[in-house]
Amino acid sequence: MKRFVYINDDDLSPELYCDNRISNRKYTLLNFLPKNLWEQFSRFMNQYFLLIACLQLWPLITPVNPASTWGPLIFIFAVSATKEAWDDYNRYLSDKKANEKEVWVVRQGSKKLIQAQEIHVGNLVWLRENDEVPCDLILLGTSEPQGVCYVETAALDGETDLKTRSIPPACMGIDSDLLHKIKGVIECPNPDKDIRRFDANVRLFPPFIDNDVCPLTIKNTILQSCYLRNTDWACGVAVYTGNETKLGMSRGVPEPKLTAMDAMIDKLTGAIFIFQIVVVIVLGIAGNIWKDTEARKHWYVLYPDEGPWYELLIIPLRFELLCSIMIPISIKVSLDLVKSLYAKFIDWDNQMVDLETGTSANATNTAISEDLGQVEYILTDKTGTLTENKMIFKRCCISGTFFGNENGDAVKDVELLNAITTGSPDAIRFLTVMAICNTVIPIKSPSGIVSYKAQSQDEEALVRAAASLHMIFVNKNSNILEINFNGSLIQYEVLDYLEFTSDRKRMSVVVRDCSSGKIILLSKGADEAILPCAYAGTLHYLLVASFMV
Repeated sequence: MKRFVYINDDDLSPELYCDNRISNRKYTLLNFLPKNLWEQFSRFMNQYFLLIACLQLWPLITPVNPASTWGPLIFIFAVSATKEAWDDYNRYLSDKKANEKEVWVVRQGSKKLIQAQEIHVGNLVWLRENDEVPCDLILLGTSEPQGVCYVETAALDGETDLKTRSIPPACMGIDSDLLHKIKGVIECPNPDKDIRRFDANVRLFPPFIDNDVCPLTIKNTILQSCYLRNTDWACGVAVYTGNETKLGMSRGVPEPKLTAMDAMIDKLTGAIFIFQIVVVIVLGIAGNIWKDTEARKHWYVLYPDEGPWYELLIIPLRFELLCSIMIPISIKVSLDLVKSLYAKFIDWDNQMVDLETGTSANATNTAISEDLGQVEYILTDKTGTLTENKMIFKRCCISGTFFGNENGDAVKDVELLNAITTGSPDAIRFLTVMAICNTVIPIKSPSGIVSYKAQSQDEEALVRAAASLHMIFVNKNSNILEINFNGSLIQYEVLDYLEFTSDRKRMSVVVRDCSSGKIILLSKGADEAILPCAYAGTLHYLLVASFMV
């Protein structure tokens, strides 16, 4: 199935697709009571307490007032329901904050500031640097001449490195002042939760392009909850909104969470209940035998000669009520109150604060906080997940010669500086790989200072290290890279990028030296992937370096 999104059409799109209101709430006012009771009684411990409370309604077997059990039971369920209602109310406040966030969109040909929940499919959305993306967008324009922007996708995939997104070829060259007038149609698949795949096409209407169809991929999208980084502004058309975004589709319906402690208590409750049944059966049989053989002989035991059909159940059920103290009903309310207090201790902890942003810890779910204390192992697949991801160029090996050391910075190594000063071909080629084998974008300020926008810290660290060693990446104009080495300008034409993958474990770039016309393949990556490719006489220049995290 396909959906057709008409770009900048204020009349048609709102009627076909949902608005951008998101909802992560678990309950509504109508279904809260039945749904919450169903979830509470899905646990065996609660079923056990309900069974005991119901048995105490039978005057023939209960030795106490039923209110002594029903009162605490109702109080316990009320506490649990209140805690769930509070968690759901906090989710509502979070949704309300996201829905009411102000964004710039194009309406009737002009920019307007509206709430995020009022965005409709087909609207043009304008983002500024560090803005959160309110819905799934197809990128149409950016502040960068190359038509790229950088996004942080940590909310989607946990990756802290920046990702590059580019505008479709059909939108290249469109002036930023004309973007709010753009018209066209996008043919895309129905909403799904695959954040790594997007196959669609766009056709812009004249005068922008003469109805040519341009393919779209995931590289042309910026998804909901990503952040625009290192880009002054970006413009995109909304294709999926609200709970139909890829992030919204992957959330699904919130399920009740059962902690390890809750599961253990349920198992212990079940084991104790089985033990109770065994005890009740043994004592019930013994009690019925004593009643038939001895009790009727005593005048003060007023047993009738013939009783009802359920008479054999009375004594076992009495023993069941007497043995019910094995599982105290107070355990549930104690656990719920302790969990809530434990979650508040997390919120109140002054040491659990991000000093850079001032963001403190926030326990969004009070039901699973204790699981944090049971974590024994943390498995991580890459650098940066558990570290600050700050890179320093410490060591390198050029033609078998090592420069730098584990305790210092390679850019200050005297031998490496001398090799560069004397014009060592191997050192210069190594610096060339460091400077241009990447996807870094150099930005020159009005004062002439060059800064870099990179997808990852290691790429930026390599380029900065090369610049410190006089191989300065100064400009990227379309596919032309400009390097300033000791005052002379060197140009390379990028023919193709071979991106890093987990299989290749390296990233490569094919360039043409504009002065000599030679085509060169430059690579960098893991030593185990790079070293087997190194041999004499190759034009495949390799980079293996050491970083400090």
